[in-house]
Amino acid sequence: MGSKDDGSDLARQTRQDEEDRQKRIREGTSRINAIFGQNFNDNFFAGQRANYLGYASPQLEDQYQDAQKQLTFALTRSGLLDSSARGERVGALQKLYDTNKQQVADKALSYETQARNSVEDARANLITTLNATGDAEGAANSAIARSAALSQPPSYDPLSGLFEAFTSTLGTQAAQERAAAASGGAYTPRYSTGLFGTPRNAVKYS
Repeated sequence: MGSKDDGSDLARQTRQDEEDRQKRIREGTSRINAIFGQNFNDNFFAGQRANYLGYASPQLEDQYQDAQKQLTFALTRSGLLDSSARGERVGALQKLYDTNKQQVADKALSYETQARNSVEDARANLITTLNATGDAEGAANSAIARSAALSQPPSYDPLSGLFEAFTSTLGTQAAQERAAAASGGAYTPRYSTGLFGTPRNAVKYS
């Protein structure tokens, strides 16, 4: 049987070991926070949003300009380039552009939010591991590796077909509505916008 002194020594050693472990955890946590704080700040996260806007916005503008050209061609073929119908179709295209622009902005914001969440999740996971192992040096090395990985720019999918639904039917719709107007009601297109068949409220300007 051990003596009382042996028991006291064991208790003191246990307390000392725990104090040392807690000290390593505090030091490790401080190092993790310093590493992440150095690499990730508000400018970094705002940059994630700006980077996507810089990538996507030119594509949106290019496709919008192309859709404007196709609309002008369709109206010209239909003889409605100088009519009130043009304003209605231009308004519809503008509305679609505004919707797509907002979706691009929302997507850009999601990249910023995702970056914030990923960084915070990684930091929290490292601290959880540190609390379990008490390995401050290992935690710091892991923090360096994780911060390097999280600093890499994400890959983006190209924007495609933003105005395809609008432009792909311009020629067909124009032909169908002109045929319906010429038929005197004998023919009705599947869809009728009232914009290409020279409706009564479509005033032509000379």
